[in-house]
Amino acid sequence: MKRLGWLAFAFFLAYFIFLIRQDIIDYAELRGQREKLSREAGRQAVSTRQLQRRLGKLQEAELIEELARTRLGLVRRDETAYKVIR
Repeated sequence: MKRLGWLAFAFFLAYFIFLIRQDIIDYAELRGQREKLSREAGRQAVSTRQLQRRLGKLQEAELIEELARTRLGLVRRDETAYKVIR
């Protein structure tokens, strides 16, 4: 009878381990995903700060004028523009 008790105990222990095995695997996967998302959130926060800084600079008249001159080739009144062709 004692042997049957140990056998039943071993069976229930193996069954319990089998049941929680998947939970342990899921926990490890979720932990990895949390770390990955945390890193991504950090990168997004840095990108957001950079874009906000750039937006602040774009609201300054000097930068707008510089961009208009370099990208669009605009000139002021009474100013002569020269284009260098290589």
